[in-house]
Amino acid sequence: MRQSDLGLKALSLAMAMGLLFVVHGERRVSYSFTVPLEARLPAGLEPSSPLPPSLHVSVSGPWARLRSLEGPDLGPVTIDLSRTGPGVASWFVRPESLHLPSGARVESLYPSQGTVDLQRDRP
Repeated sequence: MRQSDLGLKALSLAMAMGLLFVVHGERRVSYSFTVPLEARLPAGLEPSSPLPPSLHVSVSGPWARLRSLEGPDLGPVTIDLSRTGPGVASWFVRPESLHLPSGARVESLYPSQGTVDLQRDRP
């Protein structure tokens, strides 16, 4: 076997391995994450029952971008209730509030909305 044949075989093997990694890395997968949820409350008001501490999020996208992702990397998600007054307040979580890598999308988000009864602090 000549030296040039050996070099071409090594080059073709390296190209095949690189192509395999690229194709495998672009395979679409789905992962579920637990993302922390924070609430911004108005001064002097507190919820009568606790808000959920986290969200359950299902994300799909390229395997190469999601494989090392963790739930805290996507958040925390903040719900802003600071402009509400005493009484029942509604909150919503939009998929855009998550810090997603490019090429990823939210498949499901739970809970994505809710209500909370805000009451004055008791001394």
